[in-house]
Amino acid sequence: MSIRNDHEKERMNLPEGHVHATEASRSERSAQPDFVSLSGAGAKERSDSTHSDGRQVVFSGAGSMVFPVVFIALMLLGASLAGNWALAVYSLSFWHYYLYWLAYRYGAVPLAEFRRDAVALKSVSLLALGSVYLAFPLDWVSVAVVTGGFLLNACAAKALGSARTYYGHEAAGLPRLKITAFPYSWISHPMLVGNIAAFGGTLINAGFRRYWWPLALAHVALNAGLLIMELLVTPLRRGIHPAPPSALSRGLLTGSLLASAGAALGGAWTHAAHAGIPVALGAVLGACIGIYAVIIYLRYSPPTFGTASPGNTSSTESL
Repeated sequence: MSIRNDHEKERMNLPEGHVHATEASRSERSAQPDFVSLSGAGAKERSDSTHSDGRQVVFSGAGSMVFPVVFIALMLLGASLAGNWALAVYSLSFWHYYLYWLAYRYGAVPLAEFRRDAVALKSVSLLALGSVYLAFPLDWVSVAVVTGGFLLNACAAKALGSARTYYGHEAAGLPRLKITAFPYSWISHPMLVGNIAAFGGTLINAGFRRYWWPLALAHVALNAGLLIMELLVTPLRRGIHPAPPSALSRGLLTGSLLASAGAALGGAWTHAAHAGIPVALGAVLGACIGIYAVIIYLRYSPPTFGTASPGNTSSTESL
């Protein structure tokens, strides 16, 4: 609170133009966030519709939720018309991973909006998975592994806190913090390890594995890709240009993304071929997917980035 009060006093004693210049200079000099916590009034005000550097967010605010709602409705309608639930499952299961990559890499969307979008799309993904996993007789070993994996994920999220769970350091500039509470005292990256265990555990169920193995493998591969991203990819944050990622990190990340995309598309194609889905309907749904991907990209990636000053670099959070 004292930091904010001192800043307000400075503003009262300076001409308006000089205030703007001073704020711009301070932003360029410092790689640290200009707010103390997400609960501060200034942070809340900025998180509503602006990037971390003050630019207006494309398709921002509560109205931006219209896009995922419409997209989900169209996918469900298309699956209903085709008589093929797999179309809805595959088309709605992986969007939160796309958000994670864009938010982590660019840090260009307000943290509150990213958290809202990620929670909504991950919830849809888990509902889609649950709808097909629970359609088969339960395998209790599979259920135990799935439950254990998601419990590990939940414990890790509790230890991190809501803001840091959704890349608060990388995307919003929260101070770097070493987490030592359970389960971080036992294992690194427990959230992603828990997810990999949970989604992999679904494959223990023979009935689910027979029909839906591409769905589970895509989730496993995408979580592995996020782990590689956190270990090897430097986020672009607050107008900073870090060194480009190494060839190894690009290769591993690209490989995991292609593998998961191939598994998802292969599974969807197999289901579509057996169901005899009309080509026109498939084309319309494909166009909707492409348009939605572009809308997300426009929201989550800034048009330009500044050039880093010497010694002004960003790094991934080490947990």
